[in-house]
Amino acid sequence: MASWEHVAFLAGSENRVQILETLHDRPRRQCELVSECGLSRSTVHRALDGLADREWIHNEGGVYRLTVGGRLVLDQYELLEATIERVDEWGSFLQHLGEAATTLPAAALDDAQLVSNAPENPHAVIGHVADAFATSDVDTFRGISPVVSPVLNDGARELATSGTEMEYLIDESVFDASQSSYPEALAAAHSIEHFTLYLYPDELTFGLAVLDDRVLISTYDEHGSLHECLDGTDEALVRWANDVYEDHRAAAEPVDAPEVEATPRQ
Repeated sequence: MASWEHVAFLAGSENRVQILETLHDRPRRQCELVSECGLSRSTVHRALDGLADREWIHNEGGVYRLTVGGRLVLDQYELLEATIERVDEWGSFLQHLGEAATTLPAAALDDAQLVSNAPENPHAVIGHVADAFATSDVDTFRGISPVVSPVLNDGARELATSGTEMEYLIDESVFDASQSSYPEALAAAHSIEHFTLYLYPDELTFGLAVLDDRVLISTYDEHGSLHECLDGTDEALVRWANDVYEDHRAAAEPVDAPEVEATPRQ
């Protein structure tokens, strides 16, 4: 029998999953399963026959217990269900995040906050990120940005002048736009003692901010506008974010001060 047929068998009835979950706690007789699962005797009997045929359970003198294989199947099935639930909630965010989402620890999404724009609040995401920058009292800030945003720059200004060790990573297009449109702001940021600007050689497609043990991951739409933001403090998420930042920084070069000096507007 093909593996997909086994998957279809288990997914085809909540009763079969319920019986495996009940047996996960301890072995039980058929009558106990009928009582505890609230199922008819015939339903339990059919389910037990199918589960036993697949060697997911074993009958020892009328007592049913999970096999090692049955435990593995149940664990992976529950993981699949949890993953589907996460994708259902986070699918749009993950799609916009792109390739980086393939290594994002899925379990970290469980306790994270997803901030989205809405018709009644079209600037919810950028407001949330800017507020996080402005109100955080942290020792270190490590950021990646694929866009020029005066709003986010304003939000980060207090951090930058408070002694926080800051690193900010941008790509060539963001650097050029900053030089042409906001040269004074760029020069002012670069002059701060604890601030280092890095230039990434390839196009950046997502935003990232690591504020000590808090992570903000921002996605953008096709127009370059903030789309959604993940805000979380899960330890695995923080490790992932630091790894992603370090991978990008390893490929980047620090921007020298003479390159960001402001030039008079014409």
